[in-house]
Amino acid sequence: MISKGKAKWGILGTANIAGKALVPGIRDSKNSELYAVGSRAGSKAQRFAEKFDIPESYGSYKSLLDDPKVEFVYIPLPNHLHHKWTIESAKKGKHVLCEKPLGLNSKEVREMFEVADEHGVKLMEGFMYRFHPQVLRVKELLQEGEIGEPTFFRGAFSFPLVAQDREDDIRWKKEMGGGSLMDLGTYSVNTVRYLFDEEPNRVFARDRKHSDHSAEAETQAILEFPDGKTATLDSSFLLSKRANYEVVSKNGRIRASNAYGPGQYKRLNVEIEQDNSTVIETLEGVNEYALEVDELVNAVSKDRKPMVTKEDSINQARVLDAIKQSAKEERWTEV
Repeated sequence: MISKGKAKWGILGTANIAGKALVPGIRDSKNSELYAVGSRAGSKAQRFAEKFDIPESYGSYKSLLDDPKVEFVYIPLPNHLHHKWTIESAKKGKHVLCEKPLGLNSKEVREMFEVADEHGVKLMEGFMYRFHPQVLRVKELLQEGEIGEPTFFRGAFSFPLVAQDREDDIRWKKEMGGGSLMDLGTYSVNTVRYLFDEEPNRVFARDRKHSDHSAEAETQAILEFPDGKTATLDSSFLLSKRANYEVVSKNGRIRASNAYGPGQYKRLNVEIEQDNSTVIETLEGVNEYALEVDELVNAVSKDRKPMVTKEDSINQARVLDAIKQSAKEERWTEV
């Protein structure tokens, strides 16, 4: 149940993505209000609250979860903390929107949903791109058979994190769930699974380390699907900025560029190529984060599954597990 009026949200942590994306997302939401922020340092929480005009600030995550007025929690913490604080939030009866990747592996993800189900709360993985008209249009075109049966997907997501020369960046730390696959490649994995509406049955992957960091810097993977579809994807902290994917059939292709970068109301293109002609559609931008906030609140209000379902997130984690195992063992790995 949700109290009368707008749903009250609390944020665990003051990560950049919280201030950059979720604060304006909750503000633009139709059914939510930002009520509280918690940090391990009370001074950080207070500064964040003052900056964004948030009514309550807490000097610990636990204190925020103890506030009965907080109904929904957003978790933008480092990857290795998602499991613990999602479970702690669920035990306090809070509905949770947690940044991707939901857990470090499929075992963690299953446990998170088990606790959420046990305490009667909703949990959704934060793939904001799934709410943008760009990917929804690509999905629609494929369902309508615009290019016939697609058989191949290529996805690429990279940016030169190495050029930022930030040794303390958590994305370089293996023990914190860092690495390009979990930060970037997870989007391509999610996209092909969503667009093909299937799960791969085996993968082959390889990764590349950077001499100064513990987490992998690049991953390339091949995903094979039961009906003959194939996908290739790469993620990298070493290459130039890319956030693209394309779906290909014998009759043509559909391509989407700049698909994953956070951006308020960003207009994006969908390129449809067939019969030696190209059509470019421009989709009006939306606040993806506001839409995912609305989705979770609506799922709670109507007691239904959120758009990014439990099954989706568990299967997503299973594929990521297989990619990591394949890269480690240098062999084809069953999903």
